[in-house]
Amino acid sequence: MNKYSIYSLLTLFLLAVPSCTDYLQEENLNNPNTDAVMSTPVGVKALTGSLFNTWFNAEQHNLYSPGPSLWVMSDWGTVTFANYSCQDMSKEPREFLNNTPSYGYSSVNRVWWSNMYSVITSANDVVKVVNNGMKIGTNGNETQMVLGMAYFMQGLGNGYIGLIFDKAYPSDEFTDYATLTQQDYHASINLSVLQLEKAIAIFDANSFTIPVDWMNGNYTNVDLSRIAHSFIARLLVYSPRNTTERDAVDWGKVLTNAQAGITNDFSIQGDGNISDRKWMSWYKYYMARAGWGKVDMRVLHMLDSNIPANWPDDGISTLPNNGIMDTQDSRGLSDFEYNSSNDRPERGTYRWSTYRYSRLDDYINANFFAPVVMMRKSEMDLFIAEAYTRTDQLSAAVSIINSGTRVTRGNLPALASNNKDEILNAIFYERTLELPLTGMGIEYFDMRRNGLLQDGSLLHFPIPGQQLEVMSLSNYTFGGINPQYGIPNIDVAVNGWYNVGN
Repeated sequence: MNKYSIYSLLTLFLLAVPSCTDYLQEENLNNPNTDAVMSTPVGVKALTGSLFNTWFNAEQHNLYSPGPSLWVMSDWGTVTFANYSCQDMSKEPREFLNNTPSYGYSSVNRVWWSNMYSVITSANDVVKVVNNGMKIGTNGNETQMVLGMAYFMQGLGNGYIGLIFDKAYPSDEFTDYATLTQQDYHASINLSVLQLEKAIAIFDANSFTIPVDWMNGNYTNVDLSRIAHSFIARLLVYSPRNTTERDAVDWGKVLTNAQAGITNDFSIQGDGNISDRKWMSWYKYYMARAGWGKVDMRVLHMLDSNIPANWPDDGISTLPNNGIMDTQDSRGLSDFEYNSSNDRPERGTYRWSTYRYSRLDDYINANFFAPVVMMRKSEMDLFIAEAYTRTDQLSAAVSIINSGTRVTRGNLPALASNNKDEILNAIFYERTLELPLTGMGIEYFDMRRNGLLQDGSLLHFPIPGQQLEVMSLSNYTFGGINPQYGIPNIDVAVNGWYNVGN
């Protein structure tokens, strides 16, 4: 195994990417200019400054990302369109993923793999050259900034591979690509946490502000430290594939990192909808905009238990009040818009709904110039509450919940319970309403770790079929009901919230 065979898809990918996104920063392994870039401090700094944008465009895109598929698989969102594999991945009953290279939506996991390994291998190169003595900036005054950012991007790349795929090739600056072996997702997650911790150590020991174009804003070392802590909490909480792994999470470590995490929403300033723009969230735009994405009935049922969790066979006329929610939660009005228009019944009326998600309308209507919310402060608050709950500090958990969005945005009565299950249910409810369409996959990761994904949903993606073909490995896949591929509750969901026919 070598670097070329593992990552050769990058060059294939570059030929297929539309010009609207700047992927020049990706490492082209057949490009002799790579060595030239890495040979100068200016080149190394420029490469480092491009890495977060590569990750951002993958995480917040729609076309070359698993994000839309995860959104519909979680039964948070629903669409009648086939784009981005949304129709295939949300079929009821669930079907297995077509992981052949010829599949029309193979880009859903193939390009994500390519993007993340582009980030990882480039960051590895930066760390190696800096640790070998290269000085960046005047008298080396930017060396630690570059090194810290490279460790940060190593962590994000390996971490988000671990969140999505069953197996991977975790790597760092010490990796010998000739002997690199395949490992399961735990190895990628564990390595990513160590890399983010290295980044935090540098951020905490140095004072700097990164160049504006690195993250389209003025981010200091203090800001980056908080963001890195927040991503560690995310990776620890979101990586479990089932309830057993969820319970085994180091919740003390989650608590420590969430408490050291962001204290305000983490957003990237959008720069508009023009072909050369770099900071756009098509993911948010398409999943939430009118006439495209809708809210799954399961979520409406959480807000109003009189509304069924599935679209009725007899149609809207059998829904209470034509499907208009009657809820005590103020977010039912502020974040959701009644919209009973549905189409394409031949694709399954189970995809229909009476609401769309309207909380992101300010972003949608601003032609991509509004801030792109990547992570809400409430996400950290709810991590803290859950960590307290799972470590039996129930009063502390209730206090966090009652000082947060349940009361401030939902205007719901304060939670008055010391019952562990009731507290966890309240946290899950808040996460369902507060975090959709922020970080990619949050809704899916929550359903996955709590054993709630609809039966037959895949619990992670296989290594992309085209990548398997390049490496002369046998093709495999996950998901489905009949047939079903993968080990139950390891690779494929069983006994989830809904099984067609039950």
